Amino acid sequence: MGRSWCRFPAWRERHELSRWGAGSDVLLGGAMDDTLRGGDERDLLSEGDGHGDIEGGKGDDILMGGRGADAFVVDRDSGNDIIYDFKPGPGMFDHLALRDISPEELRFEETAFGTRVSWNEGASSVLLVGVAKSELAQNDFMFTDDRYLLQPADASADRLQATSFAKEEGGDVSAPAATGATDPSAAYSFDDFDVKYGSARADTFQATGDRDVFFGLAGDDKLFGGAGEDHLEGGAGRDVLDGGDGGDMLKGGDGADKLYGGAMADGLMGEAGNDTIYAGAGHDMIDGGTGNDRLNGGDGADAFVVRPDSGNDMIFGGFDAGPGAFDHIAFEDILPNQVSVQDQSNGVLVSWSTDTGKGSVLIEGVYAADMSQDDFMFSSVEGGAFVNNPAITYAGTDLLFI
Repeated sequence: MGRSWCRFPAWRERHELSRWGAGSDVLLGGAMDDTLRGGDERDLLSEGDGHGDIEGGKGDDILMGGRGADAFVVDRDSGNDIIYDFKPGPGMFDHLALRDISPEELRFEETAFGTRVSWNEGASSVLLVGVAKSELAQNDFMFTDDRYLLQPADASADRLQATSFAKEEGGDVSAPAATGATDPSAAYSFDDFDVKYGSARADTFQATGDRDVFFGLAGDDKLFGGAGEDHLEGGAGRDVLDGGDGGDMLKGGDGADKLYGGAMADGLMGEAGNDTIYAGAGHDMIDGGTGNDRLNGGDGADAFVVRPDSGNDMIFGGFDAGPGAFDHIAFEDILPNQVSVQDQSNGVLVSWSTDTGKGSVLIEGVYAADMSQDDFMFSSVEGGAFVNNPAITYAGTDLLFI
C-alpha cells in the first residue's frame, strides 16, 4: 500500500492545492485557503484555519476543517468518513457538498458521538462528530449545482435505527457506542504512521511510527513525537507537546501549553492561552497565538509570527538580530506604520496598534541599535508572502519605519 505525507507551512503560502493518489495520505493545510484531495485509500486531511475545500475521495477518511468556513465534498461512493470541527447551523458556512446525491437519499442517525448522515442505501456516510441532529440547518447541505431547502424536521427525524458505528468508521473505538460514552479515545493505524485521538481526561501518547498524528482533545495531555514528521494538537487543557526529531507541526489549543520543537524545521503554534514555546534547533515558525506567551527560538533562523490579537509576548532567547542573522518578526495583517520599536531596560519592545487589535513582543537582551530591516518582515497584500520593509530610520534610540 502506498502512502503520502504533505504539510503546508502557513507562513509561506496563502492558497494551497494538493491532490494525492491511491495510497493512504496525510494532508495538512495551513492558516490560509487550502484545497485538499485524498485518494482511494484511508486518508487523513486536516485543513487548518483558512477556508478549505476538502475531499477525502474513496475510502474511509478522517477530515478536519479547522476554524475557517469549509466545504466537505462527498459523492455516492465516498466511503464512510469522519468529520471533525464541523460547525452546523445558519451563518456558520461549513457545509456538506454532495455530488450526484439527491436530498431524498439522505438519512440521519444520532449516535453517542454525533450525527451520521448516510446515502446510497447506507453504503456511504459521514459522521459529524459532536454535532446533534437538532443543530443542522438547510445551510449545511449543498447539492451539486443546485441548492435545496431542507426543513429542520428532515435533519432531526430518526430515519435509521442503528446504534453502533465502530465498524463502519474503519477504526478501533475504545468504548463502543452501546456504553453511552461521549468522549472515547480512538486510534487509527495507517501503515507507518498512527492517528490517535484523546478524551476528556489527561492522555499521554508516545510516537511509535515514523509519522504520528495525535489529537489530545480535552484534558491536560502529554503528546510526544518521534524521529519522523509528527503532527500534535493538544486541544483544551494545559498540555505538553514535544515534537522530538523531525520536522513537526505542534498546536497547543486552548489553555496554557508548553511546546518543544526539535532538531529540524518545526511549526509551533501556541494558539489560545499563555503558552511557553521552545523551538529548539532548525529553521522554525513560532506563533504564540492569542495570550501573553513566552517564546524561545533556539538555534537556527526562526520566524516569530505576530498578528493584531497576539497579546503581549516575550522572546527570552534564540533571537539573533542584525543583518544576515535571519531571525525575524513576521507581521501578519499589521502595517509598518502601525509598529513602534522602543528600548526598555531589559530589551527592545516591538509594539503595534491596529483597528482590530494591539499587542507587543519584548525581545530580551536585544536593543534597537542591534536591529536592522532584516529583522522585520511584513505580509504583502498579494499572495500573503512576507517582504522586508523598504526602509528604517532612527529617532534617538527608537526605530521608525518609513
